[in-house]
This record gives sequence, C-alpha cells and structure tokens, in this order.
Amino acid sequence: MGFIAEVHLSHDDLALVPTIEQQPAVTLRSEYAAPANGQRLQFFSAFGETYTALEAAMETDHTISNPTRIATFENRAIYRVTVETDLEIIPEHCAESGLFVFTITSNDRGWVTRVHLPDRDALAMFRKCCRSRGISFHVTQLYDSSVSDDGTYVLSEQQYEILMMAYYAGYFDVPRGCTQDDLAARLEISDSAVSQRLRRAISDLIAGTVENDRTPTEYG
Repeated sequence: MGFIAEVHLSHDDLALVPTIEQQPAVTLRSEYAAPANGQRLQFFSAFGETYTALEAAMETDHTISNPTRIATFENRAIYRVTVETDLEIIPEHCAESGLFVFTITSNDRGWVTRVHLPDRDALAMFRKCCRSRGISFHVTQLYDSSVSDDGTYVLSEQQYEILMMAYYAGYFDVPRGCTQDDLAARLEISDSAVSQRLRRAISDLIAGTVENDRTPTEYG
C-alpha cells in the first residue's frame, strides 16, 4: 500500500539551488551523498548540450565548493561537489518514518523528488521537517502506490500535455516537424521551460516503463 508523491523543494541555501536558478536549461539529477574527512560530498549528473556555463555558475554557488567533473558521456556529465550548507534536500531522519526516495531532479526553481511513503502521516512528517527548516514544500502529484503495481506509471497533467503536443506536432519525427521554440509559443512559456518539461517527462516515462535492473554505467 502507501503513497507515491512528487514534491517540489526549494530554498536559497539548498545545495545547488543557486546554480539551478542560473542554468534552468540544464537538468541535474542527484545521485548520492557520501561523508569524507568531516565533509559531505554530493555526486550528481548534469544533462545538457554544454557545461561551460554550468561550471561557471557552480564556481559562484555559495552552497557548494570544489565542483569537479569526474566523467563525461555523450549525453551527460557527472560531478562531485563539497556541500557547504546544513540544509538537506531530504532530511535524513525522514527515513525513520519509512520514506523511500526514487529520484531527485532539478527544475527551474529547485529540486523535485519522487518518493514512496507508507501513509499520509509520513508525508505530513516530511512536510513538517522541510518547513521547519524554511524549505518550500509543494506536492505536485500524489497517488496510491497500487496504481503502479502493474507497471503503469502516471504522468502529471503537465507532463502528459507536453508529450502529447510534441508527439502530434512532429517534434519526435525525423526530420522534426516542429522545434522547442514552436512548442514554447503554443504553451506560452520559455524555451528552457519546454526543455525542462520534456526531459523530466521522458525521464519519468522511462523510469516507469522500461527501466530494468542493469546499472546506469552499462548505458553511460
């Protein structure tokens, strides 16, 4: 049983939020954190066409230090940073209530996490933990976890809208029948917002439909 929730989290002092706000066209995905010599290291993937501006933004980000690109693949780069803030994207003791994290990815204003919770009390505790630290907490999607028992994944209304619009407009055709600018004009949003929504929708669709037990490095 339980619930699956998609939650938007934001605070100026959350790790990498200043970078995210400066570089909204680049999608970041938190991979894992590890202690080292009394410090907290954070590893994350960055998805974008170029990383020069992203790295410049990280150099001025007060929430991190020592940003280091440790690997580069065709469609992503992997970074390690030292976290310089006491705020955690997911408060550590939330695990005591049974919270399980599927993914943590960026959007243009902060982080979006998809989590499993055993009950609504656990969700309430998660909300309380975040808001007590001044972290903006907004649930964008919540449904009974039994919805996904048969492998079905529920996209948000916004994700469904942009995927269907892109598909029928020929965005995925070869050659393309429309551009991101065309989609942005139809939705009356920015080109970077279109890029964010498409990447997150496709990522979530893959995670819920074709993801398997093979490790990410096998596809890197």
